[in-house]
Amino acid sequence: MRVKAFRINQRGGKEGVRVFISTLAALDLIDRYAIDRWTTENPGGYQRVPEERRFSERRGSIVRYLIKEMGCFPSSILLNVRGELSFEEDEDFGWCSLGELDIGEERLWLIDGQHRVEGLKRAIERNADFEQYPVVVSILQLPERFDELMLFYIVNRRQRGVPTELAYRHLQRMLWERGTDWLYDLEGKIGVQRGLAAEVVDYLCEEPASPWHGRIQRVAEPRREEHILRDKTMIRSVVEILKEKVFEGMKVKELADLLIDYWNAVSHVYPEAFEEPHRYTVLETPGLFSLNRLFPNVYGLCTRKGLVTMDAMERHLRLLKAETPDHPEPDFRGPIDLDFWTKEHGPVIAISTNMKIIADLHRHLLKKIQLAQGG
Repeated sequence: MRVKAFRINQRGGKEGVRVFISTLAALDLIDRYAIDRWTTENPGGYQRVPEERRFSERRGSIVRYLIKEMGCFPSSILLNVRGELSFEEDEDFGWCSLGELDIGEERLWLIDGQHRVEGLKRAIERNADFEQYPVVVSILQLPERFDELMLFYIVNRRQRGVPTELAYRHLQRMLWERGTDWLYDLEGKIGVQRGLAAEVVDYLCEEPASPWHGRIQRVAEPRREEHILRDKTMIRSVVEILKEKVFEGMKVKELADLLIDYWNAVSHVYPEAFEEPHRYTVLETPGLFSLNRLFPNVYGLCTRKGLVTMDAMERHLRLLKAETPDHPEPDFRGPIDLDFWTKEHGPVIAISTNMKIIADLHRHLLKKIQLAQGG
């Protein structure tokens, strides 16, 4: 494929990037573009699944905009060629050059503009005239998939917003490719914590000894009956653990193994909640966040006695079933048994998904353990 194009050299903080600006007929673009989508089998990908609602003919949809409204896409589609390009300059304007760009048989990897391209495909199905729709494109020549991921992350996360669970996976990939210091420089401590949390959650989901094994629905993964929650929920709760100084610098596997022991201990205290998870809030947002916040406290109690094992954690957690008549909150004076966590009969504090209320739930659970120990 050969097209007329402008070549612009843009320079950032370190090195220049060549950008080729051109137009492609919609059908030519559709025939040549490719998507590198994130899935559990393709963790090096970065794209999301398109949102089907954006392709109806309702007001506000891309297809309606093309067929019945202005139908103009003035901003360019961002593409990348991972292989070779050649450019024959015809005229140099100083700030840019005009010439002929030869793409050859290279794939055009779509970084930004997936919904617009999909909208054009749907429009062509309704009206073949759209096959020749001129699409403004910006073509880069970056050899690494990671470079595409970085551009996708910056364009979408920083400017328009990308689904949170996919952003977590981008941060995880950045950790793999560039390491903690690099990611800290880019996104700060919270970016590192989110990337590490995604690693921990994958371990919890994949390790057969984990009570969460196969129960976490990861991004782009079809919903299955055994799924209890989505990975973004678990990642957010693990981030809260990583904010504790005691876990700074701890290896991912070490922390994940501790959490496996901890949640196995929880499963021994409340086995029915793991057998029928949707009847109770133990494994849903209220229980997940409050009990994960309780984990550093239980870990601290175990370390003070010099024994951090599943059995030791279980002994502390079983104190939740003790009578504590001196507890300042009436709901926590009796045993915290299954009735407390049931959706049908539990108190509001045990079923609310409000994070302030969940913080109170954690505080009251910790107080109960302290009182049961005689503290």
